[in-house]
Amino acid sequence: MYAMLDYNSNTVIALFTPDVSKEKMLEEANGRTLIKMTLENSPGYIGGIYENGKFYPPKELVNG
Repeated sequence: MYAMLDYNSNTVIALFTPDVSKEKMLEEANGRTLIKMTLENSPGYIGGIYENGKFYPPKELVNG
């Protein structure tokens, strides 16, 4: 699985399941950064942040 970051930030704006081809992900990314999700850095959250090699949930989920 991959997460796509916004153009100029660490915000996750999309997640791709394993059945999406690499070509389709690159087309959708349109120059945005794609990060492979692994057991060490996951899970990724739409609206969350990617920092220091790890995904973090959106602030509203953390602060409740």
